[in-house]
Amino acid sequence: MKIEVKDIKGKLLKEYLFNFDQIFMQAQEQSSIDPVKGASDVLCGRLEDEGILLESDEQLSLQKQLDDSALEENDARLLRVTGKSIHKKNDSKNQRTVNSMDQSELFERITHYPNPKHKEIYDSLVGLDALKERLIKEAILLTSPTALEKWSRSKHKGKVIGAIKALNQRSPFLIFAGDVGTGKTALAESFGNAISESLGKEVKMLRISIMTRGGGIVGEMTKLITASFKAAEMEANSTDAPTILLLDEADALAQSREAAQMHHEDKAGVNALIQGIDRIRLHTKTMLVIFCTNRLSSIDPAIRRRAADIFEFERPNDKQREEIFNMYCEDIDLTKKHLEELVKLSGVNEKRTYGFTYSDLVNRVIPTAIFSSYPDKPLTFDMLKETIQRVSPTAPFIER
Repeated sequence: MKIEVKDIKGKLLKEYLFNFDQIFMQAQEQSSIDPVKGASDVLCGRLEDEGILLESDEQLSLQKQLDDSALEENDARLLRVTGKSIHKKNDSKNQRTVNSMDQSELFERITHYPNPKHKEIYDSLVGLDALKERLIKEAILLTSPTALEKWSRSKHKGKVIGAIKALNQRSPFLIFAGDVGTGKTALAESFGNAISESLGKEVKMLRISIMTRGGGIVGEMTKLITASFKAAEMEANSTDAPTILLLDEADALAQSREAAQMHHEDKAGVNALIQGIDRIRLHTKTMLVIFCTNRLSSIDPAIRRRAADIFEFERPNDKQREEIFNMYCEDIDLTKKHLEELVKLSGVNEKRTYGFTYSDLVNRVIPTAIFSSYPDKPLTFDMLKETIQRVSPTAPFIER
């Protein structure tokens, strides 16, 4: 769908291309009003973001043209409106335009792979082998469009089978969900190394800054989110290697718009996230978006529906806890009976209905046992056992 914008003298200001179906889908998800009016509102918002303002009569004209063109073929839709260019001025030193912001303001951290430190972190996440295998396969197929075609031609007598279309229509967007300390963020920040090794290419991860929520100024959060996605998109389009955009604690920005107490600014922020994900699906072939959350049910339904896959992380079971102790304590002469007792002590018991998380064991139990032993005593089974009995596991996150 093409929109021609002219000024009041009839001079062409600019032409814009929009995906008709995407606009209507977004309109339906953002409100329950008439879909044509909703689509008109979405387009007016998109045009305003581009610096074009439509007066009320032109908004009505746009709405009528959308209604009239609903039955046309997608490539035949041409809408014409009259608008005016606007130049928004900052009314606060704390506000910045998207173009004036650099990556250090938008991203908390930028990581390049291959990276020895993150390889070590990735390899240390024991007990997640099946999840890792699925993740790497998903990530490669979502960010390397030609990989599926090569597979199809090699396995189907040189043909690109039609079933590939179903995969190509998915958004390059994954959600990592699970309790605190189950390894979501550690895997999200380190799996880029495995992608880099698999493809033989440099991979980059951009972690969205917590400052993206803004300082409460109207419109600031939306601008920051939009700027983050656009900056990541430019980065991805400048190279043929995958670029990962990571949003940790995503429920802080992507919480459901169905919440009665939700502020208008927060709803606008969720809409900006949806627009960013949709834009990447349509325009960027080498980018992958990852959201991490402790509260999957609080994520807006429209965002959850866009995820190509949702990876759910759980606390380690008996076998996985044994693997953790084996990995970190294999050289201190633990017997099979010792391992069985450590596994039992760190799991569910008569006093609690939950066991230790990965983070509890690796970041609290083992380091605490070492601190208690240093500098006069060796690390032993007895010290590990005493530490497990003394340290309490992190309680499960309960949504209220």
